[in-house]
Amino acid sequence: MTASLSEPTALRYEPLRGLALWGEEEKAAALDVLESRSLFRYYGPALQRRVERFEERFAALHQTPHAVGVSSGTAALTCALIGLGIPEGAEVIVPSATFIGCVNAVVAARGIPVFADIDESLTLDPTAWEQLVTERTFAVMPVHLNNAAADMDPILAVARKHGIRVLEDAAQACGVSYRGRPVGSIGDAGAFSFQAEKNITAGEGGAVVTTDPDVHDRVVRYQDQGGQFTTSRSGERGTAGEAFLGTNLRMTEIAGALLSVQLERLTPMLRRLRDIARTVREDLADLELQWRRLPDEEGSGGDLTVLLDNRMAARRFVTALTAAGIPAATLYSGRLVQQNPAVRAGRTPWGVAWDATARLRASEAVLGRSVTVGLGATMTHDDVAHLVASLRTAADAARKGADGE
Repeated sequence: MTASLSEPTALRYEPLRGLALWGEEEKAAALDVLESRSLFRYYGPALQRRVERFEERFAALHQTPHAVGVSSGTAALTCALIGLGIPEGAEVIVPSATFIGCVNAVVAARGIPVFADIDESLTLDPTAWEQLVTERTFAVMPVHLNNAAADMDPILAVARKHGIRVLEDAAQACGVSYRGRPVGSIGDAGAFSFQAEKNITAGEGGAVVTTDPDVHDRVVRYQDQGGQFTTSRSGERGTAGEAFLGTNLRMTEIAGALLSVQLERLTPMLRRLRDIARTVREDLADLELQWRRLPDEEGSGGDLTVLLDNRMAARRFVTALTAAGIPAATLYSGRLVQQNPAVRAGRTPWGVAWDATARLRASEAVLGRSVTVGLGATMTHDDVAHLVASLRTAADAARKGADGE
């Protein structure tokens, strides 16, 4: 029986990654911390140093000497900008298709966001952002969107040419690689999120990775009140640089424990999802679908994003998929981040910080005609077969709509 569009079919599978794999190991890890009564990362009656151990393993995974666990992905971006030494009022170039946390992090670091075009990878267009560079440009923030890397080599080439720092937002791409290099480790620093929808999760949390010891030192200090004292003894932390005022963006021991368990599952989970995405695209090769361009498909974390002819075709595609119980949507509802009213007007907690932003119509068009299909860590063979059949139906619906049938 065909489901009514007014009564959508229940989802065939959860479009979740790390959270879908939660089990007894996470429960045991959290209970160990609770029973130790040592939930604070720096001291306690029976401190287990779960955050510290997670940081060591996370750094090793990303082939960097340094990692710092923090309270969220937005906190990670903010800490990384502070770690890189952003001056007040400096400009940070941000892709127009991204989560508002990128903008919030720039504002929290007292910087000014400048919005750049995307291309059909839905990530920063490597050929377009150089024209935005001014004497005030401090950094560029490529975003590895929806488990696929931005095209880092040409982005790095432009950044190095102008002496601009590169901060990778890898919030949606933990475990993804670009031409053999883990994302987050390619630029000057990388920021990650462990929010509930991410590849590994503690509900919330984030991390910064870097190869630069001075950046690491500043991040460590900033996320712990400037690092001017150790909380338990009020003594000097003994950091390398001059003391400055910071804030509290620390990761908890429970988060460190949960993430250490999740980290064990990351690589095989992404391999499975990448195989699913490849199988689906191969099975639909006869349909002439335009898939999102992936700068490195072999390193992706399993992305299935179709670019339709226009926004209306994308809507029909989403409607057909959701009616079949497939999780699908146009990313960010087809809205660029600067279309958010507060972002567009430059309204910050300190007043209006920048003039109204110009429209990027080419970026609006490519984002608006995209449809991303959510993949889940617990998908079965039957789920994949149903997904392939549903995509065929959706493609037919989009075509008939275009033909006026």
